[in-house]
Amino acid sequence: MHHIASRVVEEPPMTIRDGGIFQNSVNEQLDDLRKKAGEGTDWLKGFESRERERLDIPSLKVKQNRQFGFFIEVTKSHLDKIPEEYRRRQTMTNAERFTTEDLKEWEEVILTADDRAKALEHELFLELRQEVASQAAKLSELGRKIASADVLSAFANHARKHSWNRPDIKHDSTMEIVAGRHPVLEGDGRFVPNGISFDKRRKFLLLTGPNMGGKSTYLRQTALITILAQAGSFVPAEKAKIGIVDRVFTRVGAHDDLRRGRSTFMMEMIEVAHILRRATPRSLILLDEVGRGTSTFDGLAIAWSVTEDISTRVGARTLFATHYHQLVGLADEIEGLVNIHVQVADVKGEIRFLHTVADGPCDDSYGVQVAALAGLPIAVVERARDLLIFLEGQAQGARAGSDGTPDSRVSGQSSLYGWMLPSGEKPAKPNQPISNQEPTKEIVVQEDPVLREIAERLESLDPDTLTPREALEALYAMRAALNNTLDGKHLEE
Repeated sequence: MHHIASRVVEEPPMTIRDGGIFQNSVNEQLDDLRKKAGEGTDWLKGFESRERERLDIPSLKVKQNRQFGFFIEVTKSHLDKIPEEYRRRQTMTNAERFTTEDLKEWEEVILTADDRAKALEHELFLELRQEVASQAAKLSELGRKIASADVLSAFANHARKHSWNRPDIKHDSTMEIVAGRHPVLEGDGRFVPNGISFDKRRKFLLLTGPNMGGKSTYLRQTALITILAQAGSFVPAEKAKIGIVDRVFTRVGAHDDLRRGRSTFMMEMIEVAHILRRATPRSLILLDEVGRGTSTFDGLAIAWSVTEDISTRVGARTLFATHYHQLVGLADEIEGLVNIHVQVADVKGEIRFLHTVADGPCDDSYGVQVAALAGLPIAVVERARDLLIFLEGQAQGARAGSDGTPDSRVSGQSSLYGWMLPSGEKPAKPNQPISNQEPTKEIVVQEDPVLREIAERLESLDPDTLTPREALEALYAMRAALNNTLDGKHLEE
């Protein structure tokens, strides 16, 4: 390193062919060429000043370009003052360009010395690069050691400054964080610490509560504490026992992909699909408002199904923040699913966010109250409250754990969405991984021309433009074709 630092300037240029890489006294020939180029530059400055004064032409300038090299430029209003030794080189609209014998001689000295100096510096740089390359292995090892020392010292300094504690790393799937904090937001001074607990009886935590209650922050701090612990750092918590995770999967935030024509909801579903296909029982999954980008019941159905799949098939430690309070009933049906919520105080009709997390479901989303805090007109808030009561009454039955909840499809039953699967892939059986499934005798739509035709026809129909009679006729026609196909297939099998 000293060999490089003693030869190369502190702020070298961006390119290696423009000179200015090496310090003075590194190479005698380079110093000599630089001296000549410098002398020529000083002569040019003095020449321009002398000619202005001698000819009484304040606008006289000595310039340079690639086509003509160095030249003297004089505006046409002073052409009558040009001496005989000036030789014209170029005529411009408002000026004339000239040269002299002295200027031509110094031009050759300057340009030759400068070009030679740049070429020499390039050669010296290649030599230095070769010397460094011969020590690449040692430099890489040195870089790794310096980087490790830098990271560990930064961890230690930050842990001491912010009172972080050493986590206890386990090889099981437990997680116990006491009074955990967000490593970035804890410096606010108003941050409320929260703990989290995963064990054999608490694998899926369903987090409910109002907006602004701190759900997203709670998810993020859990992920960050886990990553810090596995990176070898102390963590922002009074106590932490972390079971090693193989991956941290997150579905947090909202964004779209306009370049590819993907909506926010589509991006959300792509991320959820990735999680469901890649997560293992050793993973940590963090989901924030899955299903919010579509209609209420579509979103609820997707969130409900995703919850069931993760709980019964994947088995990963999961923290799912949602506004779908209908899902809290799943705690009575799914082993390992536990309801938790962010606490809110309701004081004479006004809510106060406590930002604390406790076991049990939240009994209200407080959306109307939050809207009022945001400054919506009182009349709009009051109307929203009345409509909320009406809509809650209409959707009272759409609750997990209530009577009439549909069972999962029977294994082997054909699916209308089979044509959407990759070629040769069958829909997953209950409690079976989505990928690497056993072969079944299901009818896949893309393999049957009649079913394919029915699926395409369904996709092309626009319910909003059909009359009741047209819709009924289309339904009867597709049902008849479907029944005939299914009967024929079953007989063949």
